[in-house]
Amino acid sequence: MQVNTKEYLHHLDKVCSDYSMNAFDVYKVLMSKEDDLFPLSFEIVKYKVLKDIACDTLKNIFTLEELKSIFSNTNVKKIKNPQTRKFIQTFN
Repeated sequence: MQVNTKEYLHHLDKVCSDYSMNAFDVYKVLMSKEDDLFPLSFEIVKYKVLKDIACDTLKNIFTLEELKSIFSNTNVKKIKNPQTRKFIQTFN
């Protein structure tokens, strides 16, 4: 599957807009895991992304290695959507 981050990045806009974070901010936190300059922690952003963004869209934004890096060690018990839970279990 081909990753086209620029084309799909706008989907991240809705995740943390209530906290004055745009799509690039969300992307930056997820990729770097550094959240010191942002109002939300990496862990919170990660779970908000899983709640608000479809797995197929995430596959278009991030490579498989990036997805593994971001979502490994995710507590699947916190994920309500069965499809998302199954998707995340492939990384744990």
